Amino acid sequence: MTSVTIGTSHQHVEDVDVVGRRWRTGVLLLIVADASFVAALVFSYLYLRGLNTEQAWLAHGQHTAAIWLSWVIAVVLALSAVLYRWGQRGIQAGNETRFLSGSSLALLVLVVDAVIQVIQLAGFNFEVSTSAYSSAIYTLAGANLFHLVLTVFLGIAIVNRGRAHLYTKASNWQVQLVGMWWVWIAAAAIVSALATSFIASPNTGH
Repeated sequence: MTSVTIGTSHQHVEDVDVVGRRWRTGVLLLIVADASFVAALVFSYLYLRGLNTEQAWLAHGQHTAAIWLSWVIAVVLALSAVLYRWGQRGIQAGNETRFLSGSSLALLVLVVDAVIQVIQLAGFNFEVSTSAYSSAIYTLAGANLFHLVLTVFLGIAIVNRGRAHLYTKASNWQVQLVGMWWVWIAAAAIVSALATSFIASPNTGH
């Protein structure tokens, strides 16, 4: 972001809100870029499913991923975003204890979700090259795992800085920005789970 540390009591060259708004613009642009990537993956999944060129969407007799597990991953991720938001509201109200509790619980739930995502990827009983469905589902699951790992890193940083008392009611821009990202990846997981709930192609070629 920048060398300016928002949350300390030191005098800044620029007002903390000016820097914070600049950071917010950067995070929003990052989310827009990532949303374009996720939208492209979801579109590719639905496009390949609908087109089913030469019946290549699913191989004959191929097993598919459990739909319920994708929804478990999405719901657990949404729960972690809710917990983080609860903690964020705490620091915005000047309640540091609530902030640390909420962000720590959110991080713990997020780590659990990352483990579940790894289990799903490792448990696919088909190869990436088995079919168009296989390549699409592996890519979507891998993208979600990337989101989870990145957010775990951000969550650890936020919790550690919170424990160092670097955030206050008047200065908590970093908490807000990470919260924006957290909500976005939860929304992306839900969209992916919804798209991958539809497996059978409407174009059977018959």
